[in-house]
Amino acid sequence: MANRWISLPALTTLKAFDDTTAPCRCAAPLAADRDFFPPVMPPVTEAEVAWRLHRATAHPYLAAQLATAAFTAASTTQLATAHVRDLAPDGTTITLHDHGLRRGCMTHPVPDWACPLLRAAALLWKIGSNTSGSLFSDPLGSEGLPPLTAFAEDCKLRPPQPPRPKLRRSRRAAAPSPKEPVKTIWPVCTTHYGLAWVRDEPDLMQGCPYPPPHTRKTIERRKRGWLPPDYGLRELRHLR
Repeated sequence: MANRWISLPALTTLKAFDDTTAPCRCAAPLAADRDFFPPVMPPVTEAEVAWRLHRATAHPYLAAQLATAAFTAASTTQLATAHVRDLAPDGTTITLHDHGLRRGCMTHPVPDWACPLLRAAALLWKIGSNTSGSLFSDPLGSEGLPPLTAFAEDCKLRPPQPPRPKLRRSRRAAAPSPKEPVKTIWPVCTTHYGLAWVRDEPDLMQGCPYPPPHTRKTIERRKRGWLPPDYGLRELRHLR
């Protein structure tokens, strides 16, 4: 998997169209108690993602933010709500807040490979400031850092892309032309949103596949073959 693009379904919901909410101090239940189950990476993929993030940058909060998106399927709006106090002292859980727009505030277990990154981000805040700030920001005020989507592309991590059109074979053998890098499409996915008015928003998936089912009901339906492969389309929401 070295030097290859890795498609992570959890990153399909990274971009959001809503604004960051105010800080929250609630006691959020576990994600499983909210009936929310993020996509699980295969062990081989998990090991490669961990290897890339642990070596990608000297700024731990940037790597920790992308790691959190990979194991929670959170949007940038939800990631921005995490403060240092929302990370457990041992780094085993993190709470992301959401004022009911999606599925509410949730506490997620942190996988072992991501614990050092999140703990390093929290430690940087304790070194640079005595206050509890946003976990995925720099208390030292670094400048010129890439956006999260650009950082993900630097790590060759992205959401599943639209299927490529099939090339027609010509009888004449054409000289091979150098392949141009394909621009990554970052969709705006509303699958995890819970409010009815969000369903009226325009479809901004841009041909990208929807993430896998994320509730007990939809996961069971997928196992039984009751959900179509294009799960998530507006006209199929009634199947939930």
